[in-house]
Amino acid sequence: MKSCKRMKPVSDMAQQQANAAAQSVAECSLVYTNTQKQLDELLSYRDDYAKGLCHKGRTGLNATQIKDYRLFLVRLNKAIEQQQLVLNSAAARLAASRQAWVEKQQRAQAIDSVVSRYQQEEKRERSRRDQYESDEQAQRLLRRQHR
Repeated sequence: MKSCKRMKPVSDMAQQQANAAAQSVAECSLVYTNTQKQLDELLSYRDDYAKGLCHKGRTGLNATQIKDYRLFLVRLNKAIEQQQLVLNSAAARLAASRQAWVEKQQRAQAIDSVVSRYQQEEKRERSRRDQYESDEQAQRLLRRQHR
């Protein structure tokens, strides 16, 4: 079996792995984007809520209402901290998946390069063989004509 035919399944597998890694990058990117949106929404909600507290504070709030507002802001801040941790984790997974994709893509390209080189070598060998056979045929024809 020719080298390029033996390498074809290896090349196909490497390309499949690169494609799977690209899919993983896309999924991680989507998770990161959604996580960032959730964090942005929490931050926006906190800002709106804090503005509402300031506005109501000017119009007058009793101690219980102020305490409730502040407790809710504390909980909201904790939720924001948690979401930031989730976002950091998603960013790390995204970076790792991108790195894995780059490595698998480079491997697939290297294998494709080897397969291409084998194909070129086999083509040159086939061309040499064809030329040799053509020369042999021409010599036989010349020998027959000289007899």
